[in-house]
Amino acid sequence: MSKYISIFFLFTMVSVLLFFIFGSVFMGGGNPAEEAVYTFGTIIVLFLSVVISQICYLIDLIKKDR
Repeated sequence: MSKYISIFFLFTMVSVLLFFIFGSVFMGGGNPAEEAVYTFGTIIVLFLSVVISQICYLIDLIKKDR
């Protein structure tokens, strides 16, 4: 189980880092919508990290059955 937790945190950290790097490149200015984009983008990144770690778990589970 610790393997999948580390996969989750790895994808979360890398995705959030890339999100903020590319977000700052593409969004320059004091637009109030920028904060909303960062908020929803971070939430989407967290959900996708959960999905990726669950897919890795399912792949390992299927490999063990064979």
